[in-house]
Amino acid sequence: MSAVMYNDQDRAFHYALLLSIALHGALLFGFNAFHEPAGQPAAPGPIVARLAQPAAPAAPAPAPQPELTAPRRPEPETHEKRQARETPAAAVKPSPAAKPRPLAKPATKAPATVPQPSAALPEAEAQTSPSGAATGTAPAAAPSGPAVARVEPSPGPASPSAETFDAGSLAQYRLQLISAARKYKRYPRVAMDNNWEGDVVVRMAIGANGMISALSVKSSSGYDVLDQQALEMFKRAKPLVQIPPALRGRQFSIELRAIYSLKDQDSS
Repeated sequence: MSAVMYNDQDRAFHYALLLSIALHGALLFGFNAFHEPAGQPAAPGPIVARLAQPAAPAAPAPAPQPELTAPRRPEPETHEKRQARETPAAAVKPSPAAKPRPLAKPATKAPATVPQPSAALPEAEAQTSPSGAATGTAPAAAPSGPAVARVEPSPGPASPSAETFDAGSLAQYRLQLISAARKYKRYPRVAMDNNWEGDVVVRMAIGANGMISALSVKSSSGYDVLDQQALEMFKRAKPLVQIPPALRGRQFSIELRAIYSLKDQDSS
């Protein structure tokens, strides 16, 4: 019985020893695995650099060659074509030109009768003023002279040479009026103080009775004081000059010019 117990104890000891060895082996293996250092990273491989040659530029594409075509062989000339080529075209006959139609002869016109100028002067239309004196229309100023006068004949026939005589008498009468008006010429003080200058053209109409029928300013100097002085000057000079015999009993008008200049005033 003791031998049997010994065997059982011996077997249990062996089992315990094997189990202890197995446990210690497992512990050692786990300990080594836990404390083993992590593997070192692999060393990087060497970097290799290589120089690549630049790519050569692409060669231009060759221009397309024109497609060569074989010349066409002329077609054989047929009999009809040869006959048409050899036969000349028929000449077109020109149509006869149309004969010109005779023109009708123009009717002869009778020569126009030219009216002969009348020797008598035309009668002027007289305008009756409220006082009974007839007044004429003022003539336009001519560019050739400072004053222009025109005879306005009264109603009634006149001789052919009366107009020439009246024109000469009228020019003489106008010059006499201008000469007589110089003694009444005054340069207004207000015009001198303000350096006012200008030319005044006065129209004087004479009735058939020899008196002044109208006196007005035809061209102003731009200053009323100079215009009024010119009117007064010629009005006062009128009684001093007699009307020429060729102008008596006629209505006419004359234009008289007065020049106001400070330079002339200083020299006088």
